[in-house]
Amino acid sequence: MQALILAGGEGRRLRPLTDDKPKGMVLLNGKPLLEYVLEQLPDAVTDIIIIIGYKGEKIQEYFGSDWKGKPIRYIVQEKQIGTWNAVYLAKELINEKFIMLYGDDIGDKQAFTKGVEYEYCLFVAEKEHPERYGVVELNPDGTLKEVVEKPENPVGNLVNSGAMILSPDMFLITPFAHPRLGEYFLTDMLSVIAKEKPVAVVRQNQWITVTYPEDVAVAETLLKKV
Repeated sequence: MQALILAGGEGRRLRPLTDDKPKGMVLLNGKPLLEYVLEQLPDAVTDIIIIIGYKGEKIQEYFGSDWKGKPIRYIVQEKQIGTWNAVYLAKELINEKFIMLYGDDIGDKQAFTKGVEYEYCLFVAEKEHPERYGVVELNPDGTLKEVVEKPENPVGNLVNSGAMILSPDMFLITPFAHPRLGEYFLTDMLSVIAKEKPVAVVRQNQWITVTYPEDVAVAETLLKKV
């Protein structure tokens, strides 16, 4: 199984912490955020691909060519036009089922390990303000119906946490921009797939996000409790 980490963002909302480094290299308790992300990878992962962009050379310098014996390859995303575009850049390197994670979200290894058994899986969490996220709608059997990005009237508080298990045949779908928001969202792709085959939905017990400078102290406290 492969892992694909999206770590190309500029992290504008984290400034000034990202003035001289990418988001993934912001320190939490003395360790880069991206290192915590890698620690949550399921044991089934054998090799890692990292999408880099803004000051990505700092990620390459720190992590090098392998992580705990698992080889790392890097792809540079020149333009930040959405998550689907970022994943599509890895098309030639993906040859089996893979887990896709964001390089600035620390997830739940136990949930990820459970998700490995599925061909397609979306990892979710409950949030108080679901309208700020992609809201997840379920079929009666608990599989994914669709993800609605930042809806004005969310149907519930279950939201997309960003992490997914995906299969190579996702690349058969040509990326298209979101009709309302203009970006290329992976969730749009997953909603298309959900119409053709089951997409499992697995809840995360841990989802630590670092978006603003004040999130750093909160994340550090949470990580000390793990």
